[in-house]
Amino acid sequence: MIAHNVADQLRLIDRAVTTLTRSTEALLRATDEAALLEDICRIAVDVAGYRLAWVGYARPDEMKSVRPVAIAGRGQSYVQEISVSWADSELGQGPIGTAIRTGRPQVVHDTAQDPRFAPWRDAAARHHFRSVLSLPLGQGHDRIGTLNIYASEREAFDADVVRLLEDMARNLTYGIGALRMKAEHEQAVRDLAESEERYRSLIDLTPDAIIVHSQGTVLFANAASAKVFAAGQIDLLGRRVLDLIHDDFQVEVAQRIANPPTQRHIFEYRMMRMDGSEFEAEVAATTITFHGLAARILVIRDVTDRKQVQQQLVQATKLATLGEMAAGLVHELSQPLNIIRLTAEGALLFIERGKATQEFQSQQFQLVADQAQRTAEIIDDIRIFSRRDTSPVQVFDAAAAVASALGVLEGQLRTDDIILTTDLPDLAVLVRGRRVQLEQVVMNLLSNAQHALKERRDVAGEDSIWHAEITVSAKRHGRNLIITVADSGPGIPPAVRARIFEPFFTTKEAGRGTGLGLSVSFSIISSMGGCLEVVDQSGGACFAITLPVDEDSTLTVGDDKDTVPEAAAMDSHIMVVEDEPTAGATLGRYLNELGYRVTVCANGNEAWKVFCTDPADVVITDLRMPAGGGEQLVEKLRDFDPLMPIVIVTGHLGATERLAENLNDDRCAVLKKPIPLGKLAEIIATFLKPPAEEDA
Repeated sequence: MIAHNVADQLRLIDRAVTTLTRSTEALLRATDEAALLEDICRIAVDVAGYRLAWVGYARPDEMKSVRPVAIAGRGQSYVQEISVSWADSELGQGPIGTAIRTGRPQVVHDTAQDPRFAPWRDAAARHHFRSVLSLPLGQGHDRIGTLNIYASEREAFDADVVRLLEDMARNLTYGIGALRMKAEHEQAVRDLAESEERYRSLIDLTPDAIIVHSQGTVLFANAASAKVFAAGQIDLLGRRVLDLIHDDFQVEVAQRIANPPTQRHIFEYRMMRMDGSEFEAEVAATTITFHGLAARILVIRDVTDRKQVQQQLVQATKLATLGEMAAGLVHELSQPLNIIRLTAEGALLFIERGKATQEFQSQQFQLVADQAQRTAEIIDDIRIFSRRDTSPVQVFDAAAAVASALGVLEGQLRTDDIILTTDLPDLAVLVRGRRVQLEQVVMNLLSNAQHALKERRDVAGEDSIWHAEITVSAKRHGRNLIITVADSGPGIPPAVRARIFEPFFTTKEAGRGTGLGLSVSFSIISSMGGCLEVVDQSGGACFAITLPVDEDSTLTVGDDKDTVPEAAAMDSHIMVVEDEPTAGATLGRYLNELGYRVTVCANGNEAWKVFCTDPADVVITDLRMPAGGGEQLVEKLRDFDPLMPIVIVTGHLGATERLAENLNDDRCAVLKKPIPLGKLAEIIATFLKPPAEEDA
């Protein structure tokens, strides 16, 4: 080591002090990391007089290379000529790599002699570098690189100089950290502002109403809320959320406000606008913090139009299914009608020959009545299934709904030589939804299975030995009911299975399938809180419907047994309005036999004229008649006497449900054709019964 005189020593220290002082000034005014590094390098060269200064950052690549980020001085091409690494390798044993790995300053007093500097010696000699100082940048193990200073003389960096320049490197490290924190903060502020602007735009532009409430009080409403609720944004602030909910859902929503779900949920409610109109809404809700308050954000979408379109699709699918079932329904209806005709003509023959005993006649007429009841049940199933379903969600017996659907299609399956195996529970299993819709889903699955089995038979040929079977089961599994419809058909290919619930996707030939059946079925089951899925099985196809069981409800079952009153008031006047002469006369004879005075009219106009001169105690009327229908007659009768007892009999689809809603009182009864006479007699007797005397 060369010994410096006092003057040289002071010059070296003064150069280091100057570098430290000026670099501190640069740190105080620095606003950008790259500019700061350039200033430090320039101070080391222009102010302190060092030959070259550059900053290199350690890269986390495979070679652990060092990338130059700032440079100043003479011989700058040197940095481009050399290869430097901070790995524990030959290129990493020099001052730069060692400083990065160890975190301590590294000095090369003489580049021509130090063996560690061998890989860079020739390049240093060309640029007249005789001593080097590498100062680590970074704190602890988080070292980002080095500040490298080169001098043209040997021994330019003694211990005192190193300590001074090490302070400068330490200050530079703090400066870099501060600038990075500032840059991250500024970027975070920009990102936050952009994010707020983005979400503000989304909230303002979305067509859905977005409301924030805390404990049921509205704190925020977006612009779309004014349109959805027919009110101004300001009008909604401070209002109770329950004011926007239909009465039917008030209790349910109040419970959710008091005990909000912990996760994001989507619900369907009927909601109210400020003008008093109603609409169907889909509400997505989750918990947020709003101005420091625990709150709930509600995204409210008006789905009234969507519901109507869905109902139209459901109705179209039902009618399409009925069209496909037409042949089977004709067979189902022809069977009891055939028995009725055979029984009636056979009984007439025995009566003509004097061989019909009283017991025989009773048996034959009971058989006719039973077959008429069987016909009525088939017609009733068709009536319920085909009508447009606007009924409210209610609790019903899912097992009975499945059995009803099976009853409609069972005869058609039997005609196609398809074995139907069922496993249904004996006790009621209650679920919440619409019974008609569940029946539709089951019938759609049965119809699809029937088509699959018939197609397989067509491919295999009539001479093939093959077992065509559909198995339907309904079983409790915990809190769920699982309904399965399985067949022994060809099964579902994987490519088809992936798309089977997509709207308008069908594998049936043109004209035989709309592609709406399974997609509509999937939607129906989802709206009931369940799921419809394909189940793996070894052969054929299997669909499973999973529905949550409503264990908290009970189902009231009425007594449908027909009874005939033992006696009737002889002076009671019954009016029968029926455009079919045979039906009117037969019903009149029956009521005469019970002891009533009966008037039979052929239409509504005639009935009203007779009623005005000879009022009846009870009016029994059909609906669809020429020269005055039953609906007009009912209106006139109710205008005359709001408590007039009326029995409506009809086979017209939808009319019974509509009239039952309009005449929702205990002085009107609705019966569907064919009429159960015992039930009719019971209703008349109830209407004619004098009111109970009030207790004194």
